[in-house]
Amino acid sequence: MPGRTIETLAVATTSVFAGGALLTQTVIVPGWRAMDPTAFLARFPVAGPVTGATVFPFEVASVLLLGAATYSAVRNSRPGRFAWALATSAMVATLILVPLYFLDANLALLDPTFPPDAVPAALAAWYRWNWIRTGLGLTAAALACAALIADSGEHPAGSISRCSVTAWSATG
Repeated sequence: MPGRTIETLAVATTSVFAGGALLTQTVIVPGWRAMDPTAFLARFPVAGPVTGATVFPFEVASVLLLGAATYSAVRNSRPGRFAWALATSAMVATLILVPLYFLDANLALLDPTFPPDAVPAALAAWYRWNWIRTGLGLTAAALACAALIADSGEHPAGSISRCSVTAWSATG
């Protein structure tokens, strides 16, 4: 797919973020919620920041690459421009959730004085907010893939397979 490096990387990084968010939501957070609150508070200072440090760079890279893909698509009036713009908007929304909720929530859980009896409610809220973030990431990945297909001008079935392989290889 010559000439589509930025767009392909945008799909890949967005897919990696979405996959990481989904893994966090379906494996890591349920594990935290099943832990004894005191054990969780001892574990979170190790696992929490590492989880964020793993996923966050892909989130930022996704926003930057999607922004570049959107700019190029709009400037060149490509068919996928609306899908690129929606994908970018969804990923920007995931970033907005960081200062809006996750920063304070994570800092609270890292505070050594956080009360163990407040852990279940805090993790329930974190879980709900992270479903929003995960949903936005998955939506952005699907939209970016659709935009890449729309811009390719190829037969949709072949493009879908190619896009699926790109997304799968980025997350698997």
